[in-house]
Amino acid sequence: MRFMRYGRSAGVAALFVAVALTACGRRQPVEVADITPSFEINRTRVPLGSAVEVTYTWTVGAGFQPLEGEHRALVHFLDSHEVMLFEDDHVPEPPPSEWQAGQTYTYRRTKFIPIYPYVGDVEVRTGLYPAGGRGERVPLEGEDAGLREYVVGRIELLPQTENIFLVYKDGWHNPEALPDNPSLERTWTKREAVVSFKNPGQDAIVYLEADTNFKAFQSPPVLTVSVGETAVAIPIENSEVFLRKIRLGKDVLGSEEWVDLKLSMSESFVPKEVGLNQDDRELGLLAYHLYVGEESELGGALGEVIDAGAPADPEGEEPAAE
Repeated sequence: MRFMRYGRSAGVAALFVAVALTACGRRQPVEVADITPSFEINRTRVPLGSAVEVTYTWTVGAGFQPLEGEHRALVHFLDSHEVMLFEDDHVPEPPPSEWQAGQTYTYRRTKFIPIYPYVGDVEVRTGLYPAGGRGERVPLEGEDAGLREYVVGRIELLPQTENIFLVYKDGWHNPEALPDNPSLERTWTKREAVVSFKNPGQDAIVYLEADTNFKAFQSPPVLTVSVGETAVAIPIENSEVFLRKIRLGKDVLGSEEWVDLKLSMSESFVPKEVGLNQDDRELGLLAYHLYVGEESELGGALGEVIDAGAPADPEGEEPAAE
């Protein structure tokens, strides 16, 4: 009896396989969307913890058919074992719902490389997927590495020690993990905070990504970033995260071995005193990323950079951007 049941099961299984193979033989090839993605970066050898400028391009061919619904760009950075280290998923500019046949769309994004216990080669893959995570990824033109992820570039991660080392001195609270991503940190300053770095003897670019609780201030706050008597005033208009790139010329950095970079808010607040929560710390700016790099090492394509070439303005006006 056991043998007869096994034989019947095997026959059913064989029939299922035959039907499946026949169905596979009739399956039509997937229609590829006439979209070719590409990726450029301002430097391909990148220290952990540093900032890079990434240019994304989507070339939409003549055979393109409009995509249904909203879509996001998938960007994965994988190590030599094809394990994803980090990502840069985002909504393209303009969004794919506005793309038209025969057009090319290019835009730049600043990416801060996370600090991982890995150095070496990294493969960059991109793609398009429906916003909300439901539905299939869009089949594109290019080298499909599987699961409709397309290889668009490679970079090399270098040790964090290749960066200019920052020493956080006065005015910084302890780092806090982001609620939605515990692997990333942010740090509150007091009204004034100082960070020091070894003088590179060359023009340097300061990358600052930050925000604050705009409504907690009595008047619109102004952040002043200064080295000695040279400063840049940055008005803060809301609670959204902002990114500023500030050039510190060689003459501004001076001849001392170490440089003190000061972040000064026009005022500070205490959450407990303004009725936000029970936090009794003095708070000013919430810094997500603070990076200093030699301009000559950054590879150009930096986008808008503020030149800190003039003394501090007592009226708090922001110097003209490049």
